[in-house]
Amino acid sequence: NDVKFWGNDISPGNSPDLNVAECIGSIVKDEVETKMLLETEYNRYHEDT
Repeated sequence: NDVKFWGNDISPGNSPDLNVAECIGSIVKDEVETKMLLETEYNRYHEDT
């Protein structure tokens, strides 16, 4: 439950062709990947965990 909210420093650029959803999706993906790599319990990939 270590939830951290993003500040104003994390935002897409000012270009009108940038998609905000892609930017946020990339940030979420990186955060989830980091948390998965930190998990070291036995059987950590079991679907009930």
